[in-house]
Amino acid sequence: MAKTVDVYMPLDARAEPNRVVWPIAKQQLGELVRVIEKCGWKANVLNPEGPVSSVAQGIRTVRDARGDRFLNFIAGWAYPDFSVSPMYQLSRSVPKLMVGSCLSDYPGAVGLLAAAAGTAQVGVETSRCFVERFDNHADYADAVDSFLKNGTYAPQQPKPIEIPVGPKASAAARKVREQLKGSIYGAVGPRSMQMWNKISEADFLRVLGIAREGFDGLRLVKMAEKVPARRAEDALAFLVEKGMDVRLGSDPVKHLTREMVLFQMKVYFALLELKKQFGLDFIGVQDQLDWIEHYPATDLTLGLLNNKLRPESDGTTLVAATEADDGAALTMQVLKLLSGGEPVGFNDLRYWDPREGLYWFVNSGALAPYFAEGRHDSLRGSWSERQTYMYFREGGGTSSVVVRVPGVVTWARFSYRNNQMYLCAGRGVTDVPTEQQWRERSAKCSPDWPHWYLRLCGRVEEQLNTNHPMTVCGDYLAELKALAGEVGIPFECYDHRSPEEIQRGAKL
Repeated sequence: MAKTVDVYMPLDARAEPNRVVWPIAKQQLGELVRVIEKCGWKANVLNPEGPVSSVAQGIRTVRDARGDRFLNFIAGWAYPDFSVSPMYQLSRSVPKLMVGSCLSDYPGAVGLLAAAAGTAQVGVETSRCFVERFDNHADYADAVDSFLKNGTYAPQQPKPIEIPVGPKASAAARKVREQLKGSIYGAVGPRSMQMWNKISEADFLRVLGIAREGFDGLRLVKMAEKVPARRAEDALAFLVEKGMDVRLGSDPVKHLTREMVLFQMKVYFALLELKKQFGLDFIGVQDQLDWIEHYPATDLTLGLLNNKLRPESDGTTLVAATEADDGAALTMQVLKLLSGGEPVGFNDLRYWDPREGLYWFVNSGALAPYFAEGRHDSLRGSWSERQTYMYFREGGGTSSVVVRVPGVVTWARFSYRNNQMYLCAGRGVTDVPTEQQWRERSAKCSPDWPHWYLRLCGRVEEQLNTNHPMTVCGDYLAELKALAGEVGIPFECYDHRSPEEIQRGAKL
């Protein structure tokens, strides 16, 4: 008699994204079940009628799990805690595999990486597998078979290269440690879309000496309402004057309206006032899901705060992480300090071509306009357009660019494993696309959002426990390693080649 693998499928909390993604998920599921059956196992689909769209539904659903293996299939963006809390209810002895759909159209891979952040943090051991061509069984049959037979699947990773830490890197790390000590982080709103990316007040203080302040989104709204309309109008005029393409229209369902942008400018000034009132050094703003159900998204606002050239600027960047991602905000602040105050990028790892080592970093808009051309005196090359209605009913503009700043990039991330904070990092080189290349790549991958294409120095998708790697121009890998040692947390380097090897044309 064939052994059984339970198949579980979480997705979004919103009806419209689920309506679009579920038919595709069912087709992919059919192919996945065929592969499972070819391996001599029986698939028991726990929720065949529709996706899990709440934690409560997920916990109820996994109560019916009786299989020898558990497979969590994430076909599109899925709220991470629809996976983490339900999977925590399962027996530790049952092997668990997360399968993420790697289509560029829908962020299933992003959903898996976000869920992995939580399962790793609470000590739920999982394997992971990414699939793009579900109808091509040869692409992933061996991975599924390995998991079913052995209870685990882990593709072999090349040995990471050694990163020496010299006196200069050590001195820079000590300086950043001192700069962080006594600084204040302000988080507006609870965790975004039930992500596992929060850092407790205790860990901020204990590990880094940072105070964490929390604010309700209602406070921000009320502060924004007090900002004079003239001030918001002047800010919009500044963006246009400095070269940002603000793509306004009259239909609030299809277009970015003037009213949306003016509200975003009021939120921009409200955040600056919040910073002033409470002495904040860096911030994170929830945005999704509570805020965007009622107000335009904050993406344009946050992208501008991360830029030196901005309305009423003092010439500095203010690190502002979207989705109230504490780990992202902390990483961004560290990279800002290491780089001498340069803009830092907030990203999702959306898609990749493992053969080319080309990774697509695509998020909804907290990327500074600086990254369009690497200039602090112009916003040229950046644009703002309406967020996709399916996800952003009240609209609001993006802070969008196609990154065309060549050279070496460092990515990094503070994450958790078994409730222990650690720092992982690596490097890459910006792949500067032609206009035609960008249009082809983005056609089915959120063309309204900012895109950063990178040739990374290592395979990261099997190791990252986050969907949000942060980026800065320049090589700061040794300094990050030294900083981890200074604050007493583990450091993980995922590079197995150098940026120079990439620039010489070496393949992964």
